[in-house]
Amino acid sequence: MVPNDVRESIDAACDRRRLLQAIGAGGIAAGLGGRVAAQNGGGRSGSDAGVDVIARQREGVVHWSLPGKRRLGQMVFGTPEHPQATLAPVLDLLDDGPVATLLEELPILVGLPPEARETTGDGEAYTQTAVPTPFSDNVVRVSGEVDARYRDRRPYDLPASYGESPDSVDFDIRFTDPNGARYSLDVKHTIQPPIPTWETGGGVVTDTWIHGTTGTESPLLPRTYTYAAFWGICDVVVEGDVVDENKVVHAMTVANMRKSDGAIALESEMPLAPDETFSGQAHHTQVIVPPITVGADGPVHEAVNTAYQLPNGHTQPFIHLTFEEDTVVNAPFADWSFPESAE
Repeated sequence: MVPNDVRESIDAACDRRRLLQAIGAGGIAAGLGGRVAAQNGGGRSGSDAGVDVIARQREGVVHWSLPGKRRLGQMVFGTPEHPQATLAPVLDLLDDGPVATLLEELPILVGLPPEARETTGDGEAYTQTAVPTPFSDNVVRVSGEVDARYRDRRPYDLPASYGESPDSVDFDIRFTDPNGARYSLDVKHTIQPPIPTWETGGGVVTDTWIHGTTGTESPLLPRTYTYAAFWGICDVVVEGDVVDENKVVHAMTVANMRKSDGAIALESEMPLAPDETFSGQAHHTQVIVPPITVGADGPVHEAVNTAYQLPNGHTQPFIHLTFEEDTVVNAPFADWSFPESAE
């Protein structure tokens, strides 16, 4: 469990982030940014250096998530009488356009319409989603490695920000699908997603909380402490060939949410102690390429062109990986820190 003094300092950092967003950015991310500058700049909490988080995993346990239904907890989704985390409040913040259309077609980014939820026999509680999602407990072990440096230089989003952000990433990832096909992702640049409730800090966030009840990212995963996360644009490469271009990619090094039985925890079950997790460690790194393509007119709902065929004859329309044996080399509350010269 996270000690109380550590939890208090984490919550204080999150409060500072929200205050900066309210003062400096109006708290709303709007627009997909262009290519991100690689130089340090913008500052973070008065420091030009900002924060770098480094996470990596050499060959080790990686889980490939298959489509499946996701358990629903009352803490996030409420009850049939009083539903929470629905789509309607977010749509009310948007004008008609590509983002509103995307959320109507892919609501799990921000919520779940009540009609997409199953209930208990007496109708008193939600049980699971009515449709498959990328966040099921159904996983297959594959192989892969990841090396990520998240550079957080600005802790708030800017309204209508289409220009450069000082946030950036170095992201090297290779993995296989359940049939052994070899993949890599070519990350082009970070973005500030145009979702009105999300707080993405210009495309890279560190030392904060996302998912669940936070309003940032899908509530189908539980609210979890986040060493670092980024949002970006990538090309998908299979067996050396680019098979899909300009897909959204989201990666996060977070407090471990996979229980010892392999299931993803509900928010009410978090945080997990290391001995309650599948891997026996406090964190893991997740990478997801959702079915979203970014074009000249904005984001559109479009399946990822994977090489993995599902039993229904269709290829899997997303990629969701969990690196279960990662090492957090440098970060707030990391396992340990190496000096720059040792990297």
